[in-house]
Amino acid sequence: MRAFEAVPAWVARRLRPHVHRAADEVLNELRRGDPPVGEEEAGRARAGIVAGIRHFCDLVEDPGAGWERVSAFYLRVGRHLARDGRDPVEVQQALRRSALAAWRTLAAVPGGLDLDLEALSLVVDAQFGYMDAVSEVIAAGYAAEVAARADGAADLAERRRRARLLHLLLADPPADEARVAALAAEARWPLPATVAVAVARQRTEGGGRTPVVAADGLLCDFGAPEPCLLVPDPDRPGRPRLPEALLRDWAVAVGPAVPLARAADSLRWARETLSLAARGVIPDGGLIRSAEHVPALVISRAGELIDDAAATRLAPLSTVPPARRERLAETLLALLEHNFNAADASRRLRVHPQTVRYRLRHLQDLFGDDLRDPRRCLEMELILHARLVNRGAAR
Repeated sequence: MRAFEAVPAWVARRLRPHVHRAADEVLNELRRGDPPVGEEEAGRARAGIVAGIRHFCDLVEDPGAGWERVSAFYLRVGRHLARDGRDPVEVQQALRRSALAAWRTLAAVPGGLDLDLEALSLVVDAQFGYMDAVSEVIAAGYAAEVAARADGAADLAERRRRARLLHLLLADPPADEARVAALAAEARWPLPATVAVAVARQRTEGGGRTPVVAADGLLCDFGAPEPCLLVPDPDRPGRPRLPEALLRDWAVAVGPAVPLARAADSLRWARETLSLAARGVIPDGGLIRSAEHVPALVISRAGELIDDAAATRLAPLSTVPPARRERLAETLLALLEHNFNAADASRRLRVHPQTVRYRLRHLQDLFGDDLRDPRRCLEMELILHARLVNRGAAR
Protein backbone atom coordinates (compact mmCIF):
# COMPACT_ATOMS: atom_id res chain seq x y z
CA MET A 1 0.00 0.00 0.00
CA ARG A 2 2.92 2.38 -0.66
CA ALA A 3 0.90 4.38 -3.19
CA PHE A 4 -1.35 5.60 -0.37
CA GLU A 5 1.57 7.25 1.43
CA ALA A 6 1.78 9.95 -1.25
CA VAL A 7 -1.97 10.67 -1.52
CA PRO A 8 -2.93 13.92 0.26
CA ALA A 9 -4.75 13.24 3.52
CA TRP A 10 -7.44 15.84 2.72
CA VAL A 11 -8.78 13.47 0.03
CA ALA A 12 -10.07 11.17 2.80
CA ARG A 13 -11.36 14.11 4.87
CA ARG A 14 -13.43 15.43 1.94
CA LEU A 15 -14.74 12.00 1.00
CA ARG A 16 -15.88 10.62 4.40
CA PRO A 17 -18.90 12.92 5.05
CA HIS A 18 -20.41 11.93 1.68
CA VAL A 19 -20.02 8.15 1.84
CA HIS A 20 -23.71 7.29 2.26
CA ARG A 21 -24.88 9.81 -0.37
CA ALA A 22 -22.38 8.35 -2.85
CA ALA A 23 -23.58 4.81 -2.13
CA ASP A 24 -27.23 5.83 -2.58
CA GLU A 25 -26.52 7.40 -5.96
CA VAL A 26 -24.83 4.28 -7.31
CA LEU A 27 -27.57 2.11 -5.83
CA ASN A 28 -30.28 4.15 -7.58
CA GLU A 29 -28.53 3.53 -10.88
CA LEU A 30 -28.44 -0.21 -10.18
CA ARG A 31 -32.17 -0.24 -9.41
CA ARG A 32 -32.89 1.52 -12.71
CA GLY A 33 -30.64 -0.88 -14.62
CA ASP A 34 -31.62 -3.67 -16.93
CA PRO A 35 -32.25 -5.99 -15.23
CA PRO A 36 -32.87 -4.11 -11.97
CA VAL A 37 -31.37 -5.56 -8.79
CA GLY A 38 -33.61 -7.03 -6.09
CA GLU A 39 -33.87 -5.58 -2.61
CA GLU A 40 -31.63 -8.22 -0.96
CA GLU A 41 -28.94 -7.80 -3.59
CA ALA A 42 -29.33 -4.00 -3.42
CA GLY A 43 -28.77 -4.07 0.36
CA ARG A 44 -25.59 -6.10 -0.02
CA ALA A 45 -24.38 -3.85 -2.85
CA ARG A 46 -24.89 -0.68 -0.79
CA ALA A 47 -23.07 -2.17 2.22
CA GLY A 48 -20.18 -3.16 -0.07
CA ILE A 49 -19.94 0.34 -1.56
CA VAL A 50 -19.93 2.00 1.88
CA ALA A 51 -17.29 -0.42 3.20
CA GLY A 52 -15.11 0.05 0.10
CA ILE A 53 -15.09 3.87 0.33
CA ARG A 54 -14.45 3.86 4.08
CA HIS A 55 -11.58 1.40 3.79
CA PHE A 56 -10.06 3.49 0.99
CA CYS A 57 -10.20 6.51 3.33
CA ASP A 58 -8.59 4.47 6.14
CA LEU A 59 -5.65 3.66 3.91
CA VAL A 60 -5.21 7.27 2.81
CA GLU A 61 -5.11 8.41 6.45
CA ASP A 62 -2.98 5.54 7.80
CA PRO A 63 -1.45 3.32 5.07
CA GLY A 64 0.34 0.96 7.52
CA ALA A 65 -2.13 0.15 10.28
CA GLY A 66 -5.11 0.74 7.99
CA TRP A 67 -4.21 -2.17 5.72
CA GLU A 68 -4.19 -4.64 8.64
CA ARG A 69 -7.81 -3.78 9.45
CA VAL A 70 -8.87 -3.79 5.81
CA SER A 71 -7.25 -7.15 4.98
CA ALA A 72 -8.74 -8.79 8.11
CA PHE A 73 -12.19 -7.49 7.10
CA TYR A 74 -12.01 -8.81 3.53
CA LEU A 75 -10.52 -12.13 4.62
CA ARG A 76 -13.71 -12.65 6.65
CA VAL A 77 -15.77 -11.50 3.67
CA GLY A 78 -14.15 -14.17 1.49
CA ARG A 79 -14.93 -16.87 4.08
CA HIS A 80 -18.56 -15.75 4.40
CA LEU A 81 -18.95 -15.82 0.61
CA ALA A 82 -17.81 -19.46 0.57
CA ARG A 83 -20.13 -20.39 3.46
CA ASP A 84 -23.12 -18.77 1.75
CA GLY A 85 -22.33 -20.28 -1.65
CA ARG A 86 -21.87 -16.84 -3.26
CA ASP A 87 -19.38 -15.78 -5.95
CA PRO A 88 -16.38 -13.53 -5.03
CA VAL A 89 -17.15 -11.59 -8.23
CA GLU A 90 -20.04 -10.04 -6.29
CA VAL A 91 -17.65 -8.21 -3.93
CA GLN A 92 -15.31 -7.25 -6.76
CA GLN A 93 -18.23 -5.55 -8.50
CA ALA A 94 -19.00 -3.70 -5.26
CA LEU A 95 -15.37 -2.52 -5.12
CA ARG A 96 -15.58 -1.13 -8.66
CA ARG A 97 -18.83 0.62 -7.77
CA SER A 98 -17.26 2.10 -4.63
CA ALA A 99 -14.34 3.42 -6.72
CA LEU A 100 -16.78 5.03 -9.15
CA ALA A 101 -18.77 6.53 -6.28
CA ALA A 102 -15.59 7.91 -4.68
CA TRP A 103 -14.56 9.66 -7.89
CA ARG A 104 -18.00 11.14 -8.43
CA THR A 105 -18.14 12.40 -4.87
CA LEU A 106 -14.73 14.03 -4.99
CA ALA A 107 -15.67 15.75 -8.23
CA ALA A 108 -18.96 17.00 -6.76
CA VAL A 109 -17.84 18.36 -3.38
CA PRO A 110 -17.18 22.10 -3.09
CA GLY A 111 -13.66 22.91 -4.24
CA GLY A 112 -13.54 19.85 -6.53
CA LEU A 113 -10.56 17.61 -6.64
CA ASP A 114 -7.97 20.37 -6.57
CA LEU A 115 -5.29 17.83 -7.59
CA ASP A 116 -2.48 18.36 -10.05
CA LEU A 117 -1.73 15.70 -12.63
CA GLU A 118 0.92 14.00 -10.49
CA ALA A 119 -1.34 13.83 -7.42
CA LEU A 120 -4.22 12.63 -9.58
CA SER A 121 -2.01 9.82 -10.87
CA LEU A 122 -1.21 8.82 -7.27
CA VAL A 123 -4.89 8.60 -6.37
CA VAL A 124 -5.58 6.47 -9.45
CA ASP A 125 -2.66 4.16 -8.65
CA ALA A 126 -3.82 3.85 -5.04
CA GLN A 127 -7.38 3.08 -6.13
CA PHE A 128 -6.38 0.31 -8.52
CA GLY A 129 -3.79 -1.08 -6.11
CA TYR A 130 -6.45 -1.16 -3.39
CA MET A 131 -8.90 -3.11 -5.56
CA ASP A 132 -6.25 -5.61 -6.66
CA ALA A 133 -5.00 -6.21 -3.10
CA VAL A 134 -8.51 -6.57 -1.67
CA SER A 135 -9.48 -8.99 -4.47
CA GLU A 136 -6.49 -11.17 -3.56
CA VAL A 137 -7.42 -11.20 0.13
CA ILE A 138 -11.05 -12.09 -0.67
CA ALA A 139 -9.86 -14.93 -2.91
CA ALA A 140 -7.55 -16.19 -0.14
CA GLY A 141 -10.37 -16.15 2.45
CA TYR A 142 -12.71 -17.88 0.01
CA ALA A 143 -10.14 -20.60 -0.78
CA ALA A 144 -9.32 -21.12 2.92
CA GLU A 145 -12.99 -21.65 3.77
CA VAL A 146 -13.54 -24.01 0.84
CA ALA A 147 -10.50 -26.05 1.92
CA ALA A 148 -11.65 -26.09 5.56
CA ARG A 149 -15.12 -27.25 4.58
CA ALA A 150 -13.62 -29.96 2.37
CA ASP A 151 -11.43 -31.12 5.27
CA GLY A 152 -14.45 -31.09 7.59
CA ALA A 153 -16.49 -33.14 5.12
CA ALA A 154 -13.60 -35.60 4.77
CA ASP A 155 -13.30 -35.89 8.58
CA LEU A 156 -17.04 -36.46 8.90
CA ALA A 157 -16.96 -39.15 6.19
CA GLU A 158 -14.05 -40.89 7.93
CA ARG A 159 -15.83 -40.78 11.32
CA ARG A 160 -18.87 -42.36 9.73
CA ARG A 161 -16.77 -45.09 8.13
CA ARG A 162 -15.11 -45.79 11.49
CA ALA A 163 -18.49 -45.95 13.24
CA ARG A 164 -19.66 -48.52 10.65
CA LEU A 165 -16.42 -50.45 11.16
CA LEU A 166 -16.97 -50.43 14.93
CA HIS A 167 -20.41 -52.00 14.65
CA LEU A 168 -19.16 -54.49 12.07
CA LEU A 169 -16.41 -55.62 14.48
CA LEU A 170 -18.98 -56.00 17.28
CA ALA A 171 -21.30 -58.17 15.18
CA ASP A 172 -22.24 -61.55 16.63
CA PRO A 173 -21.58 -63.88 14.87
CA PRO A 174 -18.39 -62.19 13.59
CA ALA A 175 -18.58 -60.47 10.21
CA ASP A 176 -16.75 -61.73 7.13
CA GLU A 177 -12.99 -61.05 7.48
CA ALA A 178 -12.66 -59.73 3.92
CA ARG A 179 -15.48 -57.25 4.50
CA VAL A 180 -13.89 -56.09 7.77
CA ALA A 181 -10.49 -55.66 6.10
CA ALA A 182 -12.00 -53.66 3.23
CA LEU A 183 -13.88 -51.24 5.50
CA ALA A 184 -10.83 -50.87 7.79
CA ALA A 185 -8.74 -49.87 4.77
CA GLU A 186 -11.37 -47.30 3.73
CA ALA A 187 -11.44 -45.92 7.28
CA ARG A 188 -7.61 -45.86 7.42
CA TRP A 189 -7.67 -47.92 10.63
CA PRO A 190 -4.98 -50.65 10.94
CA LEU A 191 -6.51 -53.90 12.20
CA PRO A 192 -5.02 -54.79 15.63
CA ALA A 193 -4.34 -58.25 17.04
CA THR A 194 -6.42 -57.67 20.20
CA VAL A 195 -9.12 -55.24 21.30
CA ALA A 196 -11.05 -54.22 24.40
CA VAL A 197 -14.57 -52.86 24.09
CA ALA A 198 -16.07 -50.25 26.42
CA VAL A 199 -19.65 -49.10 26.91
CA ALA A 200 -20.66 -45.74 28.37
CA ARG A 201 -23.59 -44.25 30.25
CA GLN A 202 -24.12 -40.58 31.10
CA ARG A 203 -24.02 -40.01 34.84
CA THR A 204 -26.95 -37.56 34.73
CA GLU A 205 -29.94 -37.60 32.40
CA GLY A 206 -29.58 -34.93 29.73
CA GLY A 207 -26.45 -33.61 31.43
CA GLY A 208 -23.73 -32.68 28.98
CA ARG A 209 -23.36 -33.08 25.26
CA THR A 210 -22.03 -35.86 23.14
CA PRO A 211 -18.27 -36.07 23.82
CA VAL A 212 -15.61 -35.79 21.16
CA VAL A 213 -13.07 -38.56 21.76
CA ALA A 214 -10.02 -37.35 19.88
CA ALA A 215 -7.54 -40.11 20.81
CA ASP A 216 -6.01 -41.55 17.65
CA GLY A 217 -6.81 -45.20 17.05
CA LEU A 218 -9.98 -45.37 19.13
CA LEU A 219 -13.21 -46.35 17.38
CA CYS A 220 -16.27 -44.80 19.00
CA ASP A 221 -19.92 -44.08 18.38
CA PHE A 222 -21.65 -41.89 20.97
CA GLY A 223 -24.62 -41.32 18.68
CA ALA A 224 -25.74 -44.95 19.01
CA PRO A 225 -28.48 -46.00 21.50
CA GLU A 226 -25.71 -47.75 23.44
CA PRO A 227 -22.58 -45.53 23.23
CA CYS A 228 -19.45 -47.65 22.91
CA LEU A 229 -15.73 -47.50 22.17
CA LEU A 230 -13.13 -49.96 20.96
CA VAL A 231 -9.49 -49.76 22.10
CA PRO A 232 -6.95 -51.46 19.79
CA ASP A 233 -4.18 -53.56 21.39
CA PRO A 234 -5.08 -52.38 24.93
CA ASP A 235 -2.11 -54.10 26.60
CA ARG A 236 0.61 -52.51 24.48
CA PRO A 237 2.58 -49.47 25.71
CA GLY A 238 1.32 -46.15 24.38
CA ARG A 239 -2.23 -47.39 23.77
CA PRO A 240 -4.88 -44.67 23.28
CA ARG A 241 -6.12 -43.18 26.54
CA LEU A 242 -9.65 -42.02 27.28
CA PRO A 243 -9.88 -38.29 28.05
CA GLU A 244 -10.50 -37.25 31.67
CA ALA A 245 -13.54 -35.18 30.64
CA LEU A 246 -15.22 -38.33 29.32
CA LEU A 247 -14.63 -40.28 32.54
CA ARG A 248 -15.89 -37.34 34.59
CA ASP A 249 -19.23 -37.01 32.79
CA TRP A 250 -19.77 -40.66 31.78
CA ALA A 251 -19.59 -44.01 33.54
CA VAL A 252 -17.40 -46.16 31.28
CA ALA A 253 -16.91 -49.93 31.68
CA VAL A 254 -14.32 -51.77 29.61
CA GLY A 255 -14.34 -55.49 28.90
CA PRO A 256 -11.28 -57.78 28.80
CA ALA A 257 -8.72 -57.74 25.99
CA VAL A 258 -9.63 -60.40 23.42
CA PRO A 259 -8.60 -61.35 19.86
CA LEU A 260 -10.16 -59.07 17.25
CA ALA A 261 -12.62 -61.75 16.08
CA ARG A 262 -14.01 -62.01 19.64
CA ALA A 263 -14.77 -58.29 20.12
CA ALA A 264 -18.42 -59.17 20.81
CA ASP A 265 -17.31 -61.17 23.90
CA SER A 266 -15.51 -58.13 25.33
CA LEU A 267 -18.61 -56.05 24.63
CA ARG A 268 -20.82 -58.52 26.53
CA TRP A 269 -18.63 -58.38 29.65
CA ALA A 270 -18.42 -54.59 29.44
CA ARG A 271 -22.24 -54.41 29.35
CA GLU A 272 -22.57 -56.65 32.41
CA THR A 273 -19.93 -54.66 34.28
CA LEU A 274 -21.70 -51.37 33.57
CA SER A 275 -24.99 -52.93 34.65
CA LEU A 276 -23.50 -53.95 38.01
CA ALA A 277 -22.13 -50.42 38.45
CA ALA A 278 -25.54 -48.91 37.64
CA ARG A 279 -27.12 -51.16 40.31
CA GLY A 280 -24.55 -50.04 42.89
CA VAL A 281 -22.99 -53.49 43.19
CA ILE A 282 -19.53 -52.23 42.19
CA PRO A 283 -18.10 -48.67 42.27
CA ASP A 284 -18.63 -46.59 39.13
CA GLY A 285 -15.83 -44.05 39.62
CA GLY A 286 -13.19 -43.65 36.89
CA LEU A 287 -12.73 -46.35 34.28
CA ILE A 288 -14.51 -49.55 35.44
CA ARG A 289 -12.51 -52.60 34.32
CA SER A 290 -14.38 -55.91 34.17
CA ALA A 291 -11.15 -57.80 34.95
CA GLU A 292 -11.14 -56.19 38.41
CA HIS A 293 -14.65 -57.44 39.24
CA VAL A 294 -14.56 -61.09 38.15
CA PRO A 295 -16.27 -62.55 41.29
CA ALA A 296 -19.21 -60.14 41.01
CA LEU A 297 -19.56 -60.87 37.29
CA VAL A 298 -19.43 -64.65 37.75
CA ILE A 299 -21.93 -64.50 40.59
CA SER A 300 -24.31 -62.31 38.62
CA ARG A 301 -24.38 -65.04 35.97
CA ALA A 302 -24.89 -67.91 38.43
CA GLY A 303 -28.23 -66.66 39.78
CA GLU A 304 -30.54 -69.51 40.86
CA LEU A 305 -27.71 -72.07 41.09
CA ILE A 306 -26.01 -70.09 43.85
CA ASP A 307 -29.32 -69.48 45.66
CA ASP A 308 -29.95 -73.23 45.73
CA ALA A 309 -26.39 -73.98 46.88
CA ALA A 310 -26.66 -71.37 49.66
CA ALA A 311 -29.52 -73.26 51.28
CA THR A 312 -27.19 -76.23 51.75
CA ARG A 313 -23.71 -74.76 52.22
CA LEU A 314 -24.76 -71.97 54.62
CA ALA A 315 -27.38 -74.04 56.45
CA PRO A 316 -25.41 -74.00 59.77
CA LEU A 317 -25.84 -70.20 59.96
CA SER A 318 -29.61 -70.58 59.99
CA THR A 319 -29.39 -71.84 63.58
CA VAL A 320 -27.98 -68.48 64.74
CA PRO A 321 -30.11 -65.38 65.52
CA PRO A 322 -30.28 -62.97 62.51
CA ALA A 323 -28.07 -60.15 63.88
CA ARG A 324 -25.33 -62.56 64.92
CA ARG A 325 -25.80 -64.51 61.68
CA GLU A 326 -24.84 -61.43 59.59
CA ARG A 327 -21.70 -60.76 61.66
CA LEU A 328 -20.62 -64.39 61.35
CA ALA A 329 -21.26 -64.38 57.58
CA GLU A 330 -19.16 -61.23 57.09
CA THR A 331 -16.38 -62.69 59.23
CA LEU A 332 -16.46 -66.00 57.35
CA LEU A 333 -16.09 -64.21 54.00
CA ALA A 334 -13.19 -62.09 55.30
CA LEU A 335 -11.44 -65.20 56.64
CA LEU A 336 -11.96 -67.10 53.36
CA GLU A 337 -10.57 -64.15 51.38
CA HIS A 338 -7.50 -63.92 53.65
CA ASN A 339 -6.76 -67.64 53.99
CA PHE A 340 -8.03 -67.68 57.61
CA ASN A 341 -5.47 -65.07 58.73
CA ALA A 342 -7.24 -63.41 61.67
CA ALA A 343 -5.03 -60.29 61.64
CA ASP A 344 -5.71 -59.56 57.93
CA ALA A 345 -9.41 -60.34 58.31
CA SER A 346 -9.66 -57.99 61.31
CA ARG A 347 -8.23 -55.11 59.26
CA ARG A 348 -10.79 -55.83 56.55
CA LEU A 349 -13.64 -55.88 59.09
CA ARG A 350 -12.17 -53.06 61.22
CA VAL A 351 -12.50 -55.03 64.43
CA HIS A 352 -9.97 -56.37 66.94
CA PRO A 353 -8.13 -59.59 65.91
CA GLN A 354 -9.30 -61.25 69.10
CA THR A 355 -12.92 -60.64 68.00
CA VAL A 356 -12.20 -62.41 64.73
CA ARG A 357 -10.60 -65.36 66.54
CA TYR A 358 -13.62 -65.65 68.81
CA ARG A 359 -15.97 -65.68 65.81
CA LEU A 360 -13.73 -68.19 64.00
CA ARG A 361 -14.10 -70.65 66.90
CA HIS A 362 -17.85 -70.27 66.67
CA LEU A 363 -17.72 -70.85 62.88
CA GLN A 364 -15.61 -73.99 63.41
CA ASP A 365 -18.24 -75.30 65.79
CA LEU A 366 -20.95 -74.63 63.17
CA PHE A 367 -19.25 -75.84 59.98
CA GLY A 368 -16.78 -78.42 61.32
CA ASP A 369 -14.68 -80.16 58.63
CA ASP A 370 -16.16 -78.01 55.81
CA LEU A 371 -13.76 -75.21 56.79
CA ARG A 372 -10.82 -77.54 56.08
CA ASP A 373 -12.13 -78.61 52.65
CA PRO A 374 -10.76 -76.27 49.88
CA ARG A 375 -13.67 -77.05 47.53
CA ARG A 376 -16.27 -76.34 50.21
CA CYS A 377 -14.43 -73.12 51.14
CA LEU A 378 -14.44 -71.96 47.51
CA GLU A 379 -18.17 -72.65 47.21
CA MET A 380 -18.93 -70.76 50.42
CA GLU A 381 -16.78 -67.80 49.32
CA LEU A 382 -18.69 -67.55 46.01
CA ILE A 383 -22.04 -67.85 47.81
CA LEU A 384 -21.13 -65.16 50.35
CA HIS A 385 -19.95 -62.88 47.53
CA ALA A 386 -23.31 -63.44 45.86
CA ARG A 387 -25.07 -62.32 49.04
CA LEU A 388 -23.08 -59.05 48.92
CA VAL A 389 -23.91 -58.58 45.24
CA ASN A 390 -27.61 -59.11 45.85
CA ARG A 391 -27.56 -56.84 48.90
CA GLY A 392 -25.88 -54.09 46.86
CA ALA A 393 -28.43 -54.53 44.08
CA ALA A 394 -31.28 -54.27 46.57
CA ARG A 395 -29.85 -51.04 47.94
